[in-house]
Amino acid sequence: MKSPEISNEFEGPKPCNMYDLASVLDNANLVMRVHESPDGGPYTRPTIGYDWAHIYNQENLENIRVITHDDRVVSQVAILPSIVQTPRGDISVGGINCFATNPDFRRQGLGEAVLLDSHEKMRRDGHHIGLLTTEIYDYYRKYYWETAGRERTYAFDRGNVDLLPDLGDYEVTSDRMPFNGQIYDLSLARPIMAKRSRSMHDVVSSHRLHHSFVAHRGGELIAYLAFRDEGTPVGWDYLGDPRDVAALIRYAFKEFDDLGQTTSGRVGPARPTLEFFVRTSDGLDPVSAYLNGRGIPHTLGYIGMAIMLDAQGLWESLGITEVGLDGAPDNWEVTSGSKMLKMDDRELTRLVFGPERYPDFAPGVFPIDFYQWPLDIV
Repeated sequence: MKSPEISNEFEGPKPCNMYDLASVLDNANLVMRVHESPDGGPYTRPTIGYDWAHIYNQENLENIRVITHDDRVVSQVAILPSIVQTPRGDISVGGINCFATNPDFRRQGLGEAVLLDSHEKMRRDGHHIGLLTTEIYDYYRKYYWETAGRERTYAFDRGNVDLLPDLGDYEVTSDRMPFNGQIYDLSLARPIMAKRSRSMHDVVSSHRLHHSFVAHRGGELIAYLAFRDEGTPVGWDYLGDPRDVAALIRYAFKEFDDLGQTTSGRVGPARPTLEFFVRTSDGLDPVSAYLNGRGIPHTLGYIGMAIMLDAQGLWESLGITEVGLDGAPDNWEVTSGSKMLKMDDRELTRLVFGPERYPDFAPGVFPIDFYQWPLDIV
């Protein structure tokens, strides 16, 4: 797709420089926080710099793409590079964060220009796919993005949480810091995970998580569960034996639950008593399998939206020899035995990552086992 021509009063798209970074955060907070505050309610706190400190820093300036007007950033998008290991091989992912255009400068092609520039940057850097989260699917579909990936969200309330096992005689602390090294080491054993450095792990965990529960015995970590709380607690991260993680879910529910809150205390449409959620990967996740075995209700949803940047490179990295791939971007021929599918980029993304399936076409290959944990997706 050809980038739109924009007025010469704007400069870019270009990489952010060290003096643009403050303006990037100003613009992102204006669009993503101030303008998303509820009508008549308090302004949402301008937390972009804190929430995404691992993106908006001097080491990542080349991956922050901007358009400026009189040295002020008016349109932007940031990329967080990561490598996701899977049982078949590594996938290079460019995570898209804070795609935002100042409201005073919209409808001039700036957003489209900076987004397409990020696509080219990700291709130059060898990313196989881009990944983002959004609720405006049809906007991104114009630019070859498609909903993709599999994530399960389990719901717990007073009626079902006691179906989980009791934690027993483990000690539990809400102070994760003394256990950060053990948490990081245990995370490396996940079959599907974004490869993080220890320093990245520490920054992301401390900035993105609100509540932690660590079950331990004699200083040895047994299980770990952490939540992001934005009105409703949502479990974002966990480690340990599935039974121990399930027991820690039960323990955490009891800690969050307010037994003094009755069903008659309802205000508006909000649920009067606690319900919280835990997000899990699909496929190889033993915690997901354990909760399924207990019949805990859940929904299957998308990880986000993905764009296919280098399909041939993805095939090679994953060692996919059972399925042939020929053609060129947006005009693919995919073959499995005697069967052949003609696909555009968005259809290929859905075939590879699911959760939708193409009946009777390479069911042992697609969708591949892929996940980005909530702490890693941007």
